[in-house]
Amino acid sequence: MASILRAVSGSSSSSINTSSPTNDIGKRLAKWALVVGVPTAVCVAAYLVYRQQQDQAKKSATRRSPLPTPLTSLTATTMTSSSTKTASSTKTASSMKTASSTKTASPTKTASLKKTASPKKTASSTKAGGDTVSTFENRIKNPLTLAIEFKNEGNMKYRENKFNEAIEDYTKAIDTCPVESTEELSQFYQNRAAAWESLKKHNKVIEDCSRAIELNPKYIKCIQRRARAAEKIANFELALEDYSTVCFLDSYQPVYIMAADKILTDLARRYIEKLPPSTAELSKDNVHTSLNEFDDDPIFSSIFINEVRTTQPDSPLARAYQAYDESRFTDIPSLCTQELDLSISSPYKLQALLLRGSFYLLMGNYKEAVADFDNVINNPNVTEKMKIIGELKRANTKIHQRDIEGAMYEYDQCIKTHPNACAPYVHRGMLKTLLENYSEAHDDFIAALNISPTDLRARYQKLINDAKIGNKENKPDRIEQALGSFEEYYDTCKQDIYYALALTSCYLDNDRKDKAIEYLNRFVKEIPDNPTLLALKANCLMSTDPSNNNESEKLFTQALELDPSNETVLTMFAIFKCNRNQFEEAASLYERAIHCSRGEEKIMQYAALLYAIRAQGRAIKRLNLNFPGGFPQANGSLPSWMGGMV
Repeated sequence: MASILRAVSGSSSSSINTSSPTNDIGKRLAKWALVVGVPTAVCVAAYLVYRQQQDQAKKSATRRSPLPTPLTSLTATTMTSSSTKTASSTKTASSMKTASSTKTASPTKTASLKKTASPKKTASSTKAGGDTVSTFENRIKNPLTLAIEFKNEGNMKYRENKFNEAIEDYTKAIDTCPVESTEELSQFYQNRAAAWESLKKHNKVIEDCSRAIELNPKYIKCIQRRARAAEKIANFELALEDYSTVCFLDSYQPVYIMAADKILTDLARRYIEKLPPSTAELSKDNVHTSLNEFDDDPIFSSIFINEVRTTQPDSPLARAYQAYDESRFTDIPSLCTQELDLSISSPYKLQALLLRGSFYLLMGNYKEAVADFDNVINNPNVTEKMKIIGELKRANTKIHQRDIEGAMYEYDQCIKTHPNACAPYVHRGMLKTLLENYSEAHDDFIAALNISPTDLRARYQKLINDAKIGNKENKPDRIEQALGSFEEYYDTCKQDIYYALALTSCYLDNDRKDKAIEYLNRFVKEIPDNPTLLALKANCLMSTDPSNNNESEKLFTQALELDPSNETVLTMFAIFKCNRNQFEEAASLYERAIHCSRGEEKIMQYAALLYAIRAQGRAIKRLNLNFPGGFPQANGSLPSWMGGMV
């Protein structure tokens, strides 16, 4: 599961600091994750926290309790003073004894001398004893000093690997420490947790770390330690919450993100293992938009469909097209299988294979999809047009499987086999644009237009690529020229959803939300019942001005009324909820997306997002932060089935 990392400042994507290296890397990787198929979980994680809030947290002074003079210093002073006085007393007594022994003293005199010496010794002893009492009182008056001494003794035992003895000393430090000395007390708990960790007492580690974190919510070392312990005992949700918190506090260090990513993968896998088989219907909008990626697909030619319905009206293939018209998409593969299993040879077996493979791809059954495309491509009776579509769909399947090298190889072979076909160049150019190989992509689009100068898909993608080149080379004129040329097609293509999404995407990629919203308003009037356009407009309004939130929510709600199983709308609406700190509602939307999804890979991603949102919501609440904008959808990067680059 890919990990991506970025931090954003500001309350909306309009305030993104594009000069920030962290933001730039994250933005690129976020876009990659979206276009390849589905967004990644740590991608969302990285957009959660304000950059300036992190800086502020680092700069803020942590309160420290005033420390009295260390106990060791006090004791040494007392002992030195006492020794001096005792030595003086001994010297006096010794001198008196010497003087006394020089003469023969009478018992009376001896007694007298003893009486004289005794009070001095007693006085000296009393004085020394008084210093001892003073030291004891000093300890009573300075319990924090005594607690620190216990802690230091515990540290010595810890370094000697005497962990049980260290725990005893740390416990004394905790018991002695004043409750108002919260920072020191949290350190003592953290030290004891370290000793418990060495003894592999992970529940004890969590218990002490939790106490320390209550006292100091931004205690990074302690949060890390609790995360490790929680992971050891398979308390993955707590571990994820802690790793997310550490990411927020410590600028998304790769080690924390990798740890969080691993846990997310484990949680997502456990989650989907308990899911029943999906019975959800595919989103009508997503199906039509995805199929629109393949121009001149012979199985969706109105001439061919009419032929099937006229010549074999009761055939399984005819019923498959009826299911398509009625948006019963998940019935189509089984009906195609019935067509293929007919005892009398069907004249439409290749078309049935290609149609079944297309819907296997949409349902996430990638292995089955590739098998069907292989059978079409390798059949000696296949037409060139059908073979090209089969090869392009096989390459597209590999992209969904994240086999980018395999997809590129498929496109290369398709171009070698069909050098005079326009579509293979367009699709390969789109993948190269995604990989930011803009110069090579430009060559592919030019080659496609040389073959078919009027091909709109080739023109769209060339203009998108030209704008990206202008952006990369800091040439505003090239960007404006590309956008202006794109607009020229509006009157011809204003009811073409692919054109609408491509043009909007191009404006958003170049941070032109004003123009994007202007065109979205126009497209919504031309295609009023398209849920993706409504959701995209809602996202643009939200990212432009937070005061638009109420209108955005109405648009999202309207979009889901049109298409309740639309994953695109559900996930965009979830991000909108995150921006409003409504994390549980966002998680519920991801759960709906899971139940509307097909394909293990996609469900894994949504499940990971579900857990990420919940963990990060708890972490943000714990740190008393606000959730900023700036998600990839709000910033304009779109997946292929929303008019992106593939």
